[in-house]
Amino acid sequence: MRSLQSSLIILTIIVVLATAVIGGEEKPKLSINALSWLAGQREGPHDGGLLEQTWLSPRSGTITALVRSSEESDTRFVEIIHIREINGRLELNLQIFNNLLEPNSISSTHSPIHKFELTEIGDRYVFFRGVSSGAHRSLSYQLSDENIFFIRIETNVGEKIEVQLKPILFEATSKH
Repeated sequence: MRSLQSSLIILTIIVVLATAVIGGEEKPKLSINALSWLAGQREGPHDGGLLEQTWLSPRSGTITALVRSSEESDTRFVEIIHIREINGRLELNLQIFNNLLEPNSISSTHSPIHKFELTEIGDRYVFFRGVSSGAHRSLSYQLSDENIFFIRIETNVGEKIEVQLKPILFEATSKH
């Protein structure tokens, strides 16, 4: 009887340890290079004006974008988006500036730098959840097979916004 109890205790310990090891496996570390598909220049209509977005290629653990929202005669805002690798995770930070390049402060209680954590990544798709005070609830980017770049936002008050951007095509000019 004592030998059966000892065997059951040892078996229980083995199962618990095996479960802890299997459950404790680390997820593979993400590289910023997984977001290389973001790189490029795109534009599209937004809120009665034009939204332009330029993503630089990944380098040195970061990928960065510059965004401009404008109307016919005025720039509404400029935004810098910065995604970086931190301990095998990807974190997005963005800051919005007015036309004088002064940080756009929504209020004194919200951080001017909006912080997001990666929650989902797929083939040409990435989803971030806002974690700082005043940040959007969520922000995602997706590049379709038709080369349409989707930006989907759920604001901090629950409004859902979708923006569609297309590649900016530059005409080659030559001097004679």
